[in-house]
Amino acid sequence: MRKDLLIRIVGGFVSGVAIGQIVQICISIGLGKGRYIAIVPDFSALFTSDTVAICMQIFLTGIIGVTFALAALVFEIARWSMLKQFIVHFCMTAIVWIPIVMILWMPKTMANLFSLLASFIGTYIVTWLLQYKLSKRDIEKINAIIERGEFHDH
Repeated sequence: MRKDLLIRIVGGFVSGVAIGQIVQICISIGLGKGRYIAIVPDFSALFTSDTVAICMQIFLTGIIGVTFALAALVFEIARWSMLKQFIVHFCMTAIVWIPIVMILWMPKTMANLFSLLASFIGTYIVTWLLQYKLSKRDIEKINAIIERGEFHDH
C-alpha cells in the first residue's frame, strides 16, 4: 500500500509538472510573440528572482498533480454513491487547483475568477453526467445478463 501511494504521489507530481509546462507553452503561443514565456510576469513579480519563481511554479504544478492523484482514491470507495464521490473529489481538487491556477496564470480580476470557477464547475457537471450515463448503461447490461442467466460461476 505504501509503495502504491508513493508511486501515485510521484506520478502525480511529475504529471502535474508536465501539464504545467504544456500550459506554459500554450501561454507562450498566445502571448509570447514567438518567445517561450517560462513564467507569467505577475507571478514572477512575487519573487526576488526568476529562478525562485520557476522553482515555485514547478512545485505548485506538482502539488496540483499530487492532489488530483490522491483525490482519485475517492473513486475507489465503493460504499459511496457516485454523486458523493464526485462532490468530495470536486471539493478536494478545487481547494488546491483554483488558488494555484489563479496565482500562477490568471490576471487577478473578479471576471477571471468567475470564469475559472464556471469552467471548473462546468467541467465537473459534464464529467459527472457522462460517467453517470456510462455507469447506468453498464448496470443495465449487467442486469440483462443476470436476468437471462448468462453468467457462469467458475
